[in-house]
Amino acid sequence: MKKLLTIIASALIMSAMVSCDNDDDKTIDTEKPQINASIDGASPANAATFYFGEEIPVKLLLTDNEELGSFSVNIHNNFDHHSHSTEEEGEDHDHEEGEEHHDHEEGEEHHHHEGEDGDAFQFTQDYTIPASSTQFLIDTKIALPVKSDDGDEYEGGDYHFMITVTDKAGFSTFKAFEIKILQKE
Repeated sequence: MKKLLTIIASALIMSAMVSCDNDDDKTIDTEKPQINASIDGASPANAATFYFGEEIPVKLLLTDNEELGSFSVNIHNNFDHHSHSTEEEGEDHDHEEGEEHHDHEEGEEHHHHEGEDGDAFQFTQDYTIPASSTQFLIDTKIALPVKSDDGDEYEGGDYHFMITVTDKAGFSTFKAFEIKILQKE
């Protein structure tokens, strides 16, 4: 009987050790998602020109080692010629999990800012990515209205097109493109 209890105790201890070892095999996703702007037909590109009343084609490949979560697009004026880190170095800017990130309701938001010579166009929209996706091809178009909600024409000039992708673990990467948006003559 004593031998049987020793065997059972040994089996329980081995079982507990194997169970603990399995917990160690679970890894935490610390790899950031990627934005690939070098695919065939990628858009937008730095220095591209678009026109109010037309559309900006958006074609970029998003990837993550575990699972993608969502992405957002922001277009804002660059009349003051500010820069974002991705423009100077060609690298993505990463946000660690827990850093401040402003989310918007899914859907389209158009804003305008009254400038000296007219309204500056601004666009923000969040998108969800299907669950369990490790790759997602963005292939869409963003309409550029000619006038703001109050009827004023948008001011043409230098703009930034920014895309941010966030994975399910909460890590995000953004890429900024310098573009021009002009009124047709």
